Amino acid sequence: MATNKAKKTKPQIKPAKTTNTRPPGATDYIGNADGPAKAPRPGMDEWIRQAIKYANGSLWNNGSYGQRDMKGKPGTLSVHATGRAVDLSYRDMPDHRGKPNGRQLSKVFIDACVANANELGLQMVIDYWPQPFGRAWRCDRMAWQVYQKPTVSGAPGGDWWHVEITPKMADDPNLVKAAFLKVFEGIPA
Repeated sequence: MATNKAKKTKPQIKPAKTTNTRPPGATDYIGNADGPAKAPRPGMDEWIRQAIKYANGSLWNNGSYGQRDMKGKPGTLSVHATGRAVDLSYRDMPDHRGKPNGRQLSKVFIDACVANANELGLQMVIDYWPQPFGRAWRCDRMAWQVYQKPTVSGAPGGDWWHVEITPKMADDPNLVKAAFLKVFEGIPA
């Protein structure tokens, strides 16, 4: 006589499905991995010119290429040394650089850049102004992070934006011009 005994089995635990938590459009942040540049990079110089133009005079170049360490982090190469970073100030200067409402005007420009980050080759933007310790946007998270502890030298209260771009953009002024035209004037690249 056959018995109908059900074979007892241990429940199988299926591995959890891994999901890519990376936001759409996110790209790898490279920081200073490309090492120091021998000279300013032509695409970065063009990016600066375009930024000043499209920010309606609210921004000016407060420092770009320079062989140095990060401020407050001796021994750590600054992205400025790679030729892919610029500090764009909105401070109103007596020589007519900037505007009295420079932060407000430049924030509109920065917001447009972040919204079109991949097109403009953005890697990172640091905003030194807000409390408690500034904030930063990065391409690998496609979002702003408000710093809750001292993280960047000059925050809070700094009157500039630190902007980093990709090596591809930093080396190609024509690509930079085409990207700015597409983003700010709606002209296809």
